[in-house]
Amino acid sequence: MSISKWLDQTQKNISQHFDVLIVGGGIAGLSTAHWLLKKSPQMRVGLIERHRLGFGASGRNAGFVTCGSTEHFLKLEKDFGIQKALEIWKFSEENHRLLKEEIIQDHSSLLDYRQTGSCTVAPDDNQWTNYQAAGTRMRQAGLDVSSVTTQEMERDYGVKGFVGGIHFAGDGYIDPIKLLNLMRSHLKISVFEGTEVMRIQQEPDHELVQTDRGLFRAEKVILALNAYLPLLDSQFAKWIAPGRGQILMTEPLPAFVKGPCYLTKHLCYFRQLPTGHLLIGGFRNLDRQAEETYTDQTTDLIQSALLKFVREHFTQGQHAKVAYQWSGIMGFSPDGQMLIGNLPNRPNVQVMAGCSGHGMGLSFHAAKILVDSLSGANIPAHLNLERFLPN
Repeated sequence: MSISKWLDQTQKNISQHFDVLIVGGGIAGLSTAHWLLKKSPQMRVGLIERHRLGFGASGRNAGFVTCGSTEHFLKLEKDFGIQKALEIWKFSEENHRLLKEEIIQDHSSLLDYRQTGSCTVAPDDNQWTNYQAAGTRMRQAGLDVSSVTTQEMERDYGVKGFVGGIHFAGDGYIDPIKLLNLMRSHLKISVFEGTEVMRIQQEPDHELVQTDRGLFRAEKVILALNAYLPLLDSQFAKWIAPGRGQILMTEPLPAFVKGPCYLTKHLCYFRQLPTGHLLIGGFRNLDRQAEETYTDQTTDLIQSALLKFVREHFTQGQHAKVAYQWSGIMGFSPDGQMLIGNLPNRPNVQVMAGCSGHGMGLSFHAAKILVDSLSGANIPAHLNLERFLPN
């Protein structure tokens, strides 16, 4: 976004200097601050957020803390081979473990956190055959998965019209904003909400960050912007594409959904909150072109499809009433894996983006990888930004 003379306040504010300045106040930005201060408690860390903490995808997702669906594993296996697919899956397992150890701890009730496992639902016999075969390979590799029958789908997840599912025991869900607020409360950082970055300029001994509310200087800048990275640096438009995800939430219903579920036929996912609210998202495949946007709004086409699914497939959903409708913008990379590394030709500017719909399941661990890389540790090849750069 541009800045006019009338709105430019950079000469009216005293500039501030930090060791590290993080741009982006979602799960990625706060996770980065956590690992920076865990490694160097005296470090001067600032965080800039254009709106308020969690206003982007981190506060608009479904609150899944998962490794992904069985369909996701099948795609990883197809794209990378079985060993790399397992490595990527276990990266998410470690993300969940670290979140529990470092942040969640004994705050489960405060965060509406449950480790319920997750289920991928098979809509037909052919898909069920593929899922069962994948489940066998996953079990052989040591992953805790099991089959769910049609009867168990109705009993434990309240859905009808499906032939079965694959359950992974390690997954769960959380209230994402409560998580971010808890993380923020433990961090000794300076947070600047309502502040938009306009430009980052390389100076001889620091990075100069111009915002609409003043100048900031930092030894290092970390851009934790996910989908919005190309809006700040256009070169990333080649590697990060926006994708809007829409969600519908009903008024409270009797408890009937055990944990997070995926139905990849409609790019669909659902869960039930402890309050009884039923959350369902997806169906962007109904209008893919329209959903490849930075516009934050809902559409009648997709919202109607979500409500129809609730009323036709949930045993308790026939008369469900809508409580909330919202959307959020995800950032997708060409291979579905995150981008972590230096901005090309800018050794003091790092980026973390391209969560491809798995921000809650990846970002805490990915932030640790990024922070460790500042001290010379290697970034896994499938996450390293360099994989997209010319040799």
